Amino acid sequence: MDEPDLITAAFNAYSQEGSLGLIVPHNSSLKVVLPFSKWQRVNLIVKGRTFNVSVSDANQFSLKQEDMDLSTSVSALPNVAQYLKTFSLAGVRAVTSIPLLDGYIIFTLERPPFNYIPLSTTPSFTLSSKFSSGNVPTLEEWNNVWATWDLITLQMIPRDMLHQKPIDLRHKCLFYIGHIPTFLDMLLSKAIGGGASEPQHFWNIFERGIDPHVDDPDHCHSHSEVPEKEEDWPVLETIISFRNRVRSRLIELYDDLQTGKRHLTRNIARTLVMTIEHEGFHIETLLYMLIQRAGTGTFPPPGFTAPTWEILTQQWDVAPVPLTPSVVLGPATVLLGHQDSEGDDVLLGIAEDADNHVFGWDNESPERKFEVVSFRAEWRPVTNGEFEAFWRKRGAHFSDIPASWVCDDGKLKVRTMYGPVSMDIAQHWPVLTSHDDLLAYARSKGGRLPTEAELRLFLDTYEVGHEGGSNTGFRNWHPVPATTGLECHDGRGSNGGVWEWTSTLFETHEGLSPTNLFTG
Repeated sequence: MDEPDLITAAFNAYSQEGSLGLIVPHNSSLKVVLPFSKWQRVNLIVKGRTFNVSVSDANQFSLKQEDMDLSTSVSALPNVAQYLKTFSLAGVRAVTSIPLLDGYIIFTLERPPFNYIPLSTTPSFTLSSKFSSGNVPTLEEWNNVWATWDLITLQMIPRDMLHQKPIDLRHKCLFYIGHIPTFLDMLLSKAIGGGASEPQHFWNIFERGIDPHVDDPDHCHSHSEVPEKEEDWPVLETIISFRNRVRSRLIELYDDLQTGKRHLTRNIARTLVMTIEHEGFHIETLLYMLIQRAGTGTFPPPGFTAPTWEILTQQWDVAPVPLTPSVVLGPATVLLGHQDSEGDDVLLGIAEDADNHVFGWDNESPERKFEVVSFRAEWRPVTNGEFEAFWRKRGAHFSDIPASWVCDDGKLKVRTMYGPVSMDIAQHWPVLTSHDDLLAYARSKGGRLPTEAELRLFLDTYEVGHEGGSNTGFRNWHPVPATTGLECHDGRGSNGGVWEWTSTLFETHEGLSPTNLFTG
């Protein structure tokens, strides 16, 4: 059952109270039989095709403890990644995934407020009748990102928290609700002409966030002059009206492109790519701010069922681990970046050719070659449990715990958007902490952090990505244990849904053409 349309039709027809239980074999060699009584065979017609499925009313179906196979980890089962991909394409997500006896697995599905599909199936905006291999966002992608941003900013932040700063070296929450449309408005004006949307003075307030200087946290790069008194800030309703005008401006641009009133130049295409990625960046960084108050200030994500921590913990505790803790990679030649210079956007014969081009940020071009010598890397990132043991060994001072941890009545807990959870629940997740913390941990084990090229080689070799079932694209609002290193999957898996530190400094390189669309 790998048909997204079938999943969509089944959900529309049989979900109850926004939820659908789906039982499927986790091994394609198994034949689907009725594992429970009181099931009815029905024909479901989807786009002219007939599917014979078994249906049971939720009131007649009861999943008992003896039906579950909690000694088997979902991550080790075949076909699960394909099911997760199918669910994404169908616009649903798996709330729980529980192996059953006799080779079946039951997924509890819901339709979340927004959903991200694999990049391989995400179309690029094009005016051609042919498929475009570029990355210019469609208006549908914009609507999905806006749905994500609006849910986080307008439904997860209490009104009385808008003027608070969860992190000292960042603006208050209200600033970012105004910053996102302001950035888009400014770059649209630069790309297609026209002045600021009303109220025009928002450009002065919301242009720039706070960027602490790397070497001196007390010093920040130039940023917007924001009001000092709470009563001098624009009210939320005024900011939302401004946001709506800016979004309408973008929608009008897409209309003009579709009708031929305006041509899709490389400059416009690059602006669209840069501004939608900018919104994605702020979704992530705002969540990093909000998680500091999760459970004591912010609301959990509405429309996403809270995790069943007890069942998940049982599954994570029995998840298989690699037979060996590390793997040897290299020697190899690694290519970083791609050929995409903003300076070429104005060249004759190129300026009007945006189709099939992949746009990126200035520091991603040009493509650079690195020779990586043989090295040994651990299969999986450092976990909360492993780092806790290191932390206790070096003194266990609560003043220097990772920012993703919190001390609650003398007990360590790990922050999530649903509030802090016990270390027993999160012990197998990758730890989220600073570069210096992880460097100290690596050195205590006689190791080091990888270079960017080394990490890229590892990820290109073993990371499965969203399409292979990784914890990305809001499949979950929390990390999960890493799954790399298992022989049954040839070592391929996921790191649990986190960014990873490297030892490579972020700096200039030969051939870099700094962006002129916006200066940082």
